[in-house]
Amino acid sequence: MSKKNKAISVEISDPIDNRSEVKVNKVVLGHIIEQDDAVTIEYADKRSAKAPDFDTGVSMLIAEYNLHH
Repeated sequence: MSKKNKAISVEISDPIDNRSEVKVNKVVLGHIIEQDDAVTIEYADKRSAKAPDFDTGVSMLIAEYNLHH
């Protein structure tokens, strides 16, 4: 049997100092920092990575969350 996909609520805060917070079910996944042409994601455990764009950064944070939950 395969599991059914569950709908989840993703919240993205308005950017403050080019920094947006990404949450799933009120759990902070991390932040996305947009500076010039660069997008950096900061995971909740303070690791960081580069992303090609904002949407990919959100996907990376959600993928990391899904991997561990």
